[in-house]
Amino acid sequence: MPELDVDAHIKNFRQKIEEAGVIDEKFKKWEYEKFGGSQTEFHNPDDSQPMSLSLFLSFMDVTPLEEAMKLYYKRLNSVQYLASMGRTMIFKKIKQMTPDGMANHLKTHPVDARLLGYERKSDGTFKIPDGETIRYNLKNRFGVEGVRKIDEAIIVAMRKAAETLGIDLGECCGSDAFPVKAVSSDKDAGYNDYYEINGYKVATTESYNPETGIVPLIGDVIGINDNEGDLLIPHIQELKSCGIHVKENFVDGKYATISNIAYAEIIEGTLLHYDVAENWVYDYTATSYSIETEYQKFHHEPDFKVNASEDFMMKYLVKKGSYGTVGYMLRNMHMAAKEECPDGYLDHFHRRNMTESENDYIKNDSGLQRAIRRKGKETVQLEFHLTLLALHVVALVRLQNGVKRNLVSKRGLT
Repeated sequence: MPELDVDAHIKNFRQKIEEAGVIDEKFKKWEYEKFGGSQTEFHNPDDSQPMSLSLFLSFMDVTPLEEAMKLYYKRLNSVQYLASMGRTMIFKKIKQMTPDGMANHLKTHPVDARLLGYERKSDGTFKIPDGETIRYNLKNRFGVEGVRKIDEAIIVAMRKAAETLGIDLGECCGSDAFPVKAVSSDKDAGYNDYYEINGYKVATTESYNPETGIVPLIGDVIGINDNEGDLLIPHIQELKSCGIHVKENFVDGKYATISNIAYAEIIEGTLLHYDVAENWVYDYTATSYSIETEYQKFHHEPDFKVNASEDFMMKYLVKKGSYGTVGYMLRNMHMAAKEECPDGYLDHFHRRNMTESENDYIKNDSGLQRAIRRKGKETVQLEFHLTLLALHVVALVRLQNGVKRNLVSKRGLT
């Protein structure tokens, strides 16, 4: 038996390692040229380091998306693509494609089909949906309420992922509204003199953080002449059901009603920041004594408590719908704080500007206005909630991969 040449084997082994390293480097270079990044190592895309949208979405843990979508399929065993359909909805929305355009894209871009999770057939092609299937899923299977429910699941997943990175999405928030123009044939859309358009209004609540940027959380489509302030408490409560406690919320005068101030601060524990309107006057009758006097009017009620604390009395009055004294007392304190430190309100205006810029991002940069091509409030609702869902998925992918910066930014996604 010939004697083993150890040195030759070692040399041959080292040569193979070097060759493998060269091949690995070539493969990585090919990946970056084709996708803008590695298929196994996530990086946060931006202008300097772009990444294909399909590759970005492939890094998503789709479990919360799948679990939420399952509820809308009667025969789950027959579903050929679940996670891939979820990713497709997001891809379509961000790319601002029609259902038919999305289906054609999957046919002509097999790499995207693979990265979005579609199964490869024996002939090398992929099992992909046609445009009608995508359209049916969005408008019939899910619809407005379905998309909202799916988005709720993503918000919960987003909140949990954020908490693991030390981010509290409810720490500092803001609420505002913006108009969207309806198509000319939409007879249900109202006309607004201030905006000078026929359309609807979208009321949103967003999260603020210097590191994450502004993250839109929830919203509703309402009549263009409806009062967005009516949605303040429902939004706070909806976020609470998702595990997000809104601790501070920056709002304008339409939100800063006496009932909203009382309910938000006393019941929900949300501190409201708002500007003082010129026509507001200090209410000298709203005092601790008047709180106690108002409370005594309920002494015949079975839940009345003798020798109750002021906090208990205030909560009791608000829960009974007696907002006046409590709300005016809180607003008095707010007005007094502004008089003592007017310069401190500059931060308020800064945050209001941030809210307005985010609303413009949702409306224009995220394609909400351009997507409204059909008449009816339901069309606007579906496009808006799909927009929110897409932004939340973008944020979730980043959070799942340990990234905190600019959560909903689409810059660098190609």
